[in-house]
Amino acid sequence: MNHVLACRPGALELPTPEAIVALRSIGIENVELGAVGDEDFAAEAKMAAEAGVRITSFSTGCTLDDPERLAALERVITGAASVGTKVIFVSFGAGKLTYEQGIEVLRGLAEKAAAAGVVLSMETHVPFGKTGDIARQTIEAVNSKGLGYNYDSASIYYYNPKGIDGIEELKKALPYVTSVHLKESEKGEPESFQFPAFGKGIVNFPEIFRLLDSRGFEGPYTMELEGPVIGELPLEGKLAMIQECMDYLRGIGAIE
Repeated sequence: MNHVLACRPGALELPTPEAIVALRSIGIENVELGAVGDEDFAAEAKMAAEAGVRITSFSTGCTLDDPERLAALERVITGAASVGTKVIFVSFGAGKLTYEQGIEVLRGLAEKAAAAGVVLSMETHVPFGKTGDIARQTIEAVNSKGLGYNYDSASIYYYNPKGIDGIEELKKALPYVTSVHLKESEKGEPESFQFPAFGKGIVNFPEIFRLLDSRGFEGPYTMELEGPVIGELPLEGKLAMIQECMDYLRGIGAIE
């Protein structure tokens, strides 16, 4: 299957335009850009196009009891739709809301996203997507095409007790995956920021692709490289680590 592979420019710790050019130089054709709602989305799309890359997703966060954050997310929805980006990765927090109250707010946001032709791809994160079961429960409760699940191959270990099986959690939410963050976990330890290059930890990347291929999911698969392993490297080392991850994905047949 032809998978859409992207990368987050923040891994390079450069201004976004410079980071995008550097990523393109090693073969990256798609990116996930951060958004807070006050961006010039047309200008960002133009910048990306001039560098030869597509914005396959935007990423943002939203605390559901904060009116300002809610309004900002609505602007991101409008902005993403205006430049043809169909996926918005969102790390949702409940604030002081109960889970049930949060569901009601999520439903309203999801309906606005669906009306705009985009999907809010909910992070593998407390309280709405911590596990496959919880993510499925949340998405089925909201019951809107505007809400899906962003499966994060390392966050599933970060936010859960030692011993959780990331593949089993993916299976539970498989029909609802709308984006993936590809990230390695060194030992599957809770709250560990040790995210090495792909293939140097415990994440079963081949099985992730096999499962998602079985339901026809093409992506975006976004490499989210963060933490001290990449953060402590010079720019050349950061680019080399991203290239190493791409080589690993080629080796397992995930990309050409």
